Amino acid sequence: MNIHSGAALPASIAATIPRDGFAGTRVLVVGDLMLDRYILGTVTRISPEAPVPVLAVKRERVVAGGAGNVALNIAGLKAQAILAGVIGADSSAQRLMSILAENKIEVTGIVTESSRPTTCKTRVMCDNHQIVRMDEESSEALTTATGDQLLEKVVAILDEGCHAVILSDYAKGVLGAGFTRKVIAACASRSIPVLVDPKRSDYTPYSGATCITPNLKEFKAASIAIAMEEHEMSVAGFELLGRLQCKSLLVTQGADGMTLFTGEHSYHFPALAEEVFDVSGAGDTVISTVATVLGSGLDMLTAVQLSNIAASLVVRKAGTAPIGWDDLSEVIFRDRERHDSAPSFGPNQSVAV
Repeated sequence: MNIHSGAALPASIAATIPRDGFAGTRVLVVGDLMLDRYILGTVTRISPEAPVPVLAVKRERVVAGGAGNVALNIAGLKAQAILAGVIGADSSAQRLMSILAENKIEVTGIVTESSRPTTCKTRVMCDNHQIVRMDEESSEALTTATGDQLLEKVVAILDEGCHAVILSDYAKGVLGAGFTRKVIAACASRSIPVLVDPKRSDYTPYSGATCITPNLKEFKAASIAIAMEEHEMSVAGFELLGRLQCKSLLVTQGADGMTLFTGEHSYHFPALAEEVFDVSGAGDTVISTVATVLGSGLDMLTAVQLSNIAASLVVRKAGTAPIGWDDLSEVIFRDRERHDSAPSFGPNQSVAV
């Protein structure tokens, strides 16, 4: 089993990427919807009431988080994003739905459960440093009625026409084991690729998925769950892939890049970002890009190469921020002669793990 070093994007591959983005590609995101709220200000004194800083609030920033941020990344690639998930009947839900509408995200798969709060993460920031985070949420499993209604909506969207599906699991109760298996089975019966961003250490419910995209910490937890040592990354990767009967496994490793396991081969893609400001949401960008590119009919290696470029762009931004097609396309299509001379993947580029 070889591990190959990721090369620059050749012009021959860049030529297959539509210059205007992935219009016409429909990607369904199923998972935990969130509202990310940022309260920004400055601190110049300590409170006389307790030894805590006093924040002079300057402004507030509110964005879609969780599965919502995944959908925004898809929209950023000029594809059509469809959301399926659960919200509460509260002000956070109203603000979230407004953001989704502004970004032309299709919300036909969203179900309201009045007894459940919409997940809202409030981050208090002082000069780009987080002081505290406050979470309003429920991680309880969905009620049977809500789960059945959500599955019905998901299946209807698949039947209407969908090119790829993302299961965005933030462990907030939407992607229960039984529900997850049913969605993967529904996708398989319709030959629709399904990608999973995992949160549980037991990946059994994800069996049969097209691709699972854990970060390194999540991958190690899953590896330990199948009794594989942490330092045996290549062995654990193929073992996990085989046990789950998935087509591929993409492990994101922050500054160390990402590794793709597929069939009997693995490929390593070095990180491209020269400076990292904030890694928040980078995983969302990776899975969104891979799913959109696969949904457009291109291959997995091309999808991962593009996702690596996309991730290098979003980590330079503060807070959760989706990829923008203008930024990504500028990198894809510039310096065509340099990219054209770049080597393709092959055994002569094998490197030790």
